[in-house]
Amino acid sequence: MKTLSSLLVAFGLCTMAHALPEDSAEPIKITSDTGGYDHQINEGFYDGNVVMVQGTLEIHADHAQFKMVNDELEEVIAKGNLIKIKYLPEANKPWVFGEGERLEYYPKKNLLVLSQRAKLTQEDDVVEANRIEYDTVNKKVRALSDKKSDRVFFEIKPKGK
Repeated sequence: MKTLSSLLVAFGLCTMAHALPEDSAEPIKITSDTGGYDHQINEGFYDGNVVMVQGTLEIHADHAQFKMVNDELEEVIAKGNLIKIKYLPEANKPWVFGEGERLEYYPKKNLLVLSQRAKLTQEDDVVEANRIEYDTVNKKVRALSDKKSDRVFFEIKPKGK
């Protein structure tokens, strides 16, 4: 498996999994064709045209589930033909857009994972790989391929002064 790690400071995506700070205090709003929430295990399950919104964070998927611990979002697992995610990392910064067939989001760990045809863009900067992991505490992105023949792709445009 080929791996490429890079500091995100140069890439401009250093706040990838951190939407606006006030977003974590916002309620989670979910629409779908079908869904439910089990209060015994604190998990929600949603199928068909799922849209999850929390502040500026927005996830579109075919299927999604999330888990709460102590009334806080612990994890989101979303699957679909092509999951779409967008959010605003900071006020006055460009929107971040991502896609893949699977999304794993662990807000307490500051970890967001897109896999299977994963792609991330912010303005003109692009990362493409089979799996993209974001560690926002350490300001790193990690792009991984799944086969020797696959490659990861980074396109980083110089920022004007």
